[in-house]
Amino acid sequence: MRDTIENADLYAACRHENSPEQTQAFTILWNYLYRITYTMVYNRVDPEALATECTQQALIKIHRNMEQCHSPEQFRSWAAQITRRTVIDELRKSEYTRRATLTEESAAVSQTEALPLLQDMHDLRTLLHTAISQGPLSERSQRVVLGRYFDEQTDETLAQIESSQSGKTILPSHIQVTRAKNLAKLRTDTALLERLRDFIDD
Repeated sequence: MRDTIENADLYAACRHENSPEQTQAFTILWNYLYRITYTMVYNRVDPEALATECTQQALIKIHRNMEQCHSPEQFRSWAAQITRRTVIDELRKSEYTRRATLTEESAAVSQTEALPLLQDMHDLRTLLHTAISQGPLSERSQRVVLGRYFDEQTDETLAQIESSQSGKTILPSHIQVTRAKNLAKLRTDTALLERLRDFIDD
């Protein structure tokens, strides 16, 4: 089974219980979701272990809630949303917060400001992803911003996803307005802006 398998086919294979197709499908899904989790935790203590743990937790949730994916053609995006929430919940646990804090004073420093020095565009992408997923935005706002700029989803696709999630009709224009407000909110994150300036100046 190829990694490029269509979403609907991957969804169907994941639901084919106790079959070789299901095993292969979850292997493909694991590889996809692990990249997401590692991007979000790479600057934490023992990131590989943490990413593996979060991915495993996410896969369990996905397997248990497959019937809640109402749009199989958007299966990867649906699974990615569950995975991001799983990582955020895990990072909020006191153990990881305590281990990631180097000094008592640094507790007041924003997570964005605490990220390591950026070296290339991959690091910049990671910084932005982390700032959005751990920032002040709501879950819907995160889906709108991350879906557009990281999953390369169109506003029409995002509108369909949000309509399915909320049970209400969400238009592409609503998505555009939401995203504009979210970007304006992110611009108020002075620590994020400072790190971006450092990246550009270097």
